Amino acid sequence: MRSVSPSHANPLGILHGGYMLSWIVDAATINASRIARSYTLLACMEDMLFISPVRVGDTVMVTSWVEYIGRSSLELSIMVETENPVTGERRFTTYSSMTMVAVDETLRPRHVGICVEPRSRVEEELYERALERRRARSSRIERRRELVKDIAPPRTLSREYSLTSYFIVNPEDSIAYNVLHAGRLLKTLDEISGIVAARYSGNIVVTGAVDTTDFYSPIKVGEVVEIQTGLSYIGRRSLEVVAKVLVRNPLNWEARHAATSYFTFVSIGHDGRSVPVKPFEPIEEWQAKIMEEGAKRKKAREELIRRLKSSEFREWIEIVRSTLRSY
Repeated sequence: MRSVSPSHANPLGILHGGYMLSWIVDAATINASRIARSYTLLACMEDMLFISPVRVGDTVMVTSWVEYIGRSSLELSIMVETENPVTGERRFTTYSSMTMVAVDETLRPRHVGICVEPRSRVEEELYERALERRRARSSRIERRRELVKDIAPPRTLSREYSLTSYFIVNPEDSIAYNVLHAGRLLKTLDEISGIVAARYSGNIVVTGAVDTTDFYSPIKVGEVVEIQTGLSYIGRRSLEVVAKVLVRNPLNWEARHAATSYFTFVSIGHDGRSVPVKPFEPIEEWQAKIMEEGAKRKKAREELIRRLKSSEFREWIEIVRSTLRSY
């Protein structure tokens, strides 16, 4: 549970998405580590869509639960609700899933030694959903060793609206085993991507979504993180920014690929309402290709938003909430 203060918000009093991402990862990490009895690292974050804005003074409530435990990995789901402490109004904010991996002091996967046994229809449904996500991710896991070597710059629409930033991982950025906390990384990615989006739109932007993100390699204290960002899609009122994370050895500057994610931002005016952004007309064939790929991701996000806003999903969330309260 967190209280949103002015230091967490933009000039319009709306919570920065990076803080929300950091708080969500905190909750998942604490939950997974308690169950695994070891430190856990974030291996994957499924699509994260922010359904309603969170404002200064609101209380953010993050609920996480484990749905499946493998040999060393744990599948969790996360639900975020926001409450106005004055009116008591509670709003559904987002729902996502994460994969955490238990590791030992050498950062090798550690056997958890316990399993999840569904005891009700709801738990069986949650268990099956976790298995489906695990199977869908299997092909990406198999390519991990290949992807970690991909250090080429991300494909973006314009060099003019690109930004590369660096930071050194310090002890205060880690939780244990001298590894960068994923919540700290996601918060930084959101901030830098937001700068790119705001520069193009000419307005304040708020985080609308973060696409599924796989983390290929732990980042250790003392290493240099290089973040390459650029526009990857321009919609009518929203912009998508790709953020690629490279990790560099500060002594020889050798690099490895740690993660790539797509952040969607909504352009808003001073009244807090969404406003149009200037259109982007592809000139080159490669720009048209990038826009086409971005349009496919946008369509997938719109379909997921419709599902999250549907009455069937809300009813299912109520059933899950009731089940969690029974423990």
